[in-house]
Amino acid sequence: MLRWRLVAGISLVVVFSLLVAMDLKLGPGAPVLLVLASVVVARASWEFCELARPRVPHCDWRALAAWGLLLTWSNWWPRWFPSLPAPQVGWPLLVFCLAVCGFFLQAMFRYRAPGGNIEWLALHLLGLAYCAGLATCVVQLRWIAGGALGYVPLVSLVVATKCGDTLAYTLGRLIGGPKMSPLLSPGKTLAGGAGALLGGMLGTWASLNGAIPRLTVAEAGNTTAAFPAGVSVGPMWAVLLFGLLLGLAGLLGDLAESLIKRDLGQKDAPPLFRGLGGALDVIDSVLFCGPVALLLWTILPLVRGLNAPLLP
Repeated sequence: MLRWRLVAGISLVVVFSLLVAMDLKLGPGAPVLLVLASVVVARASWEFCELARPRVPHCDWRALAAWGLLLTWSNWWPRWFPSLPAPQVGWPLLVFCLAVCGFFLQAMFRYRAPGGNIEWLALHLLGLAYCAGLATCVVQLRWIAGGALGYVPLVSLVVATKCGDTLAYTLGRLIGGPKMSPLLSPGKTLAGGAGALLGGMLGTWASLNGAIPRLTVAEAGNTTAAFPAGVSVGPMWAVLLFGLLLGLAGLLGDLAESLIKRDLGQKDAPPLFRGLGGALDVIDSVLFCGPVALLLWTILPLVRGLNAPLLP
């Protein structure tokens, strides 16, 4: 099981890196990322409803996926329609608020008697925020600094999170010890928690030092373009702090999904990958790290010499 977990985790990072390389050649519109995010959000929406079905039998995964996809695609609208005026709150937040109204309308139409309606409504709003809302922060990393950093922020997030996951599982299995949260996740230990933090720091250091010379936005049709002269990785303290906080966020993200499963009386999400469970089991830590990474890329000096604001 441990060997398969290691192989599967490394394979996912390799496949993601290949998709990133392909997307870089297609330009800043990020069509491959769009397809990948759409597939993940749709699958996660279905899995979320399957987890909740014993509690809310009429969970509507199609409506949840539809609003989730619309929310995901709204991140691309400024790139597809640059002349389209953007709302003051931004397209993703506006779409999310419209989805809240939409689910309220759906709850009104399906109302027959008191009882269960608020639970149905709350479940779908939670599912939208969890599956698509957090994913919005993840995909927005592609356009940090107006896109000047290319895929570096997104790659650093995935590598750091998956390194944290893998090292947490490895140390937890090899060392064991006191349980971290026996009620939510009996298998997680303090040794595994330390592994998540250490893996997050190692993954961040390796990804930033390996990616900055290579994973950049192509300029003037040159798909192998590098950063301008003088751009380099920021101070070590910022890199390690970023990795430490991502490792912690990823660990909490894993526990967040455990909270959903335990409260709904489910052991696992519907399986997608052997040894890794469902899509939610694979991306739970990545989703939770999305808002944290977006914040940290904004306030930490992770890159030196970039003459552009970190947020467009």
